[in-house]
Parts: sequence; structure tokens; C-alpha cells
Amino acid sequence: MQYRRLGKSGPKVSAIGLGTGQFGAPGWGYGSVYGDAQITNVIRTALETGVSLIDTSETYGNGKSETILGSVLGEFRRDDYVVITKVAPWNLSFDRVLKAVDSSLKRLQLDYVDLYLVHYPNPFVRMRDTFRALERLVKEGKIRYIGVSNFNPMLLEHAQGCMSKNELVVDEIEYNALSRRSEKHTIPYCARNGIGVVAFSPLAGGLLTGRFSADLRPRDRARAFNFLNRKGYLLKAERLFQCLQNIATSRQVSMAQVALAYLLRLDCVVAIPAALTDSEARDNAKAPLMQLTREEILAIDGLSTPVGGPTYIFDHFIIRPISWAKESMKHMSGPTL
Repeated sequence: MQYRRLGKSGPKVSAIGLGTGQFGAPGWGYGSVYGDAQITNVIRTALETGVSLIDTSETYGNGKSETILGSVLGEFRRDDYVVITKVAPWNLSFDRVLKAVDSSLKRLQLDYVDLYLVHYPNPFVRMRDTFRALERLVKEGKIRYIGVSNFNPMLLEHAQGCMSKNELVVDEIEYNALSRRSEKHTIPYCARNGIGVVAFSPLAGGLLTGRFSADLRPRDRARAFNFLNRKGYLLKAERLFQCLQNIATSRQVSMAQVALAYLLRLDCVVAIPAALTDSEARDNAKAPLMQLTREEILAIDGLSTPVGGPTYIFDHFIIRPISWAKESMKHMSGPTL
């Protein structure tokens, strides 16, 4: 396993982590396709292969992801893993941040969280109040580092300006060979300013594993509205899929490993692919062992299908905010998750 430091001052972590957004989420098939026993084995396997970065959130499975992790992590030494969890957009007021972290720590069965991230910016809550609470949590020892998710350079600058004693360590963003918009502004900004990039959905929800195509798309609810899952888009991406598969065949590795190695060509990036089987966890962990050639990188670059601006804006700034706004209405007047 290869290890990288998150940002200028963050912890050293495995270049490949484990994303747990599917854990406890019925929309992904939890409770019907897979359950706790299978997920527990995946967590153990990942940690045993050298994966040290585990990513979760209070929103995943309505807290179930954290609970499942909490039942397993106690089997391992605390120094052997780094946990990222995130506070939901509807919990970003000062008092709710403080309550949310306590709830997460209880579910995770931990005394502290390594990295605590703002999951998504909320324009209806003063950012200064959010980061004042996060700095207080660092002082109290409940979290070690502060980060964000889904922030662009303008928001990153604002967030850093809201803190007096701490630095932003990471920005967790969607980044994969099918979705490369972050390469234009966000990743360069992070690289210049010593902010680590954690790539979520690095396999595009499984589309970059070779298991799916325009004629065989995922049918779970979680991916139904993702712009990457539309038939027309996947038809345009077929040449990229074939390129990744050709590289994988020539190197005798999986297509997923090639897709992950492509992201790891950037030194500031670590990736957190999901895994639902032991074999997937082992396969993902091998990705840092390979280094793509310049020719292979250029071939992938040339075939990556650009996502149209209107499509991206519709998905990220309409569909996704609507989904968490619905959750916000459920929780704003009640207890935190």
C-alpha cells in the first residue's frame, strides 16, 4: 500500500481508502442485496490489506454506516486507521454541530474523530458559526482535523477565512475518469494551497469497473438519477471503457484498478472507492501498486467524455440540494441524527 499525507498538516493515510456511503442505505440494496455480516467482512478485509482511511457520514444510512463501523473498528488498534465523518447540511448551526459530533462519536464508539467535514455547504447557515463550532471541537479533542466536502475554490477560501487557529486539511469531491470538472479549478486550488483532495465516487458508482454499459445500467434507486447513468452519456463513454479495459488486460489487472490509478497520478489525491465484497476490497487496495505510463494517461485523457455544464449544474445544484433540503425539513425541528 502507498501512503500520502492529507494536506500540509493532516495525517498520513493510505492512497486508497474505503467509502461507506452504501452501508446501511436501502437505496443501494442494504437489507435486500447485502447486510451487516457482509459489510463487516469488507471492513475487516480492507483494514487487513493496509487500507487506513475509512470515510463515512452521519447521513449514510441515516447513521447506520457509522454504527456498523463502530461495531468493527474496536477490533483494531486506534493508530491503525483514520476515520472521516461528516456533518449534514441541516446540522451546520453552532449548537447542532456540537450535538451532531457527539452523536457520531457514540455511533462510531470512538473518543475522537480524525477528520470532521462539512458534508455540503448550506447557504442558509452562517459559515462563520459552523467553523467556530468546528474549532471548538478541535480544542476539546473531539476532532483532530477540519475539512469540507463539495466546496469550490471560492467556498474553500471563505471557509479558511472563518477560522483563526486551524487549517482546512481536505476537500472531499466527486472525481473520476467520467467526471473531471474539478481538474479545472478545485484540484489546482487545493494543490496550490496545501489542501488534500479526497476523491469520492472514484469508480463513478461502479460504472468504471467494467460491470455496466449503456445496455446494462445499474437499477438501484441510488443511481437512478445520476447523470453518469444515462444511456446517451454511457454510449459516448464506450470508447473510454474500452481504453481502460485494454490497459487492464495488458497489465493483467482489473479495470477498477486502472481507473483508480488514473486518479492517483495526482500527488494531492487519495481515493475512497466503495466495496461490498471481500474481493472488491482486495482489488481496490492493489491500485496504488501500479503506475500508469504517460501514454496510458494521455489515452484516458483524450477519451474522457466532458460533462456538459447544464447537466452538471442540474445534478449538483438542483437535484442534490433538493434531496438534502427534504432531509433538512425532517430534522431541523427535531434531534440531530
